[in-house]
Amino acid sequence: MKKRMMQISSLLLMAGLVSACSNLPGLHQTDIRQGNEVEETRLAQIKPGMPALEVQRILGTPLVRDPYHPNVWHYTFLHSLSTGEEVTQQNVKIIFDRNDKVVSVERVS
Repeated sequence: MKKRMMQISSLLLMAGLVSACSNLPGLHQTDIRQGNEVEETRLAQIKPGMPALEVQRILGTPLVRDPYHPNVWHYTFLHSLSTGEEVTQQNVKIIFDRNDKVVSVERVS
């Protein structure tokens, strides 16, 4: 009897663990937002000649600072649905001169 209860308990535990790894319909799944979402109103505030610290105050810390090109900042954002479908992708590249002033702002696709 005790052995039978252990077998049933083990079977139920295994079924619970396996179902935890699956994608069951009806379960809540969240959308995924990664990176820095750059709003158009904030991006419009960035002008040539603006200091890097001011850019960081407006847009936040860049997602990527290339160690080989420290004068280029990348703001990247990706929004995916729980189904895996990509909804939004933004890439903004800001280039600074040697004095840490904005030279250009461009959207990269």
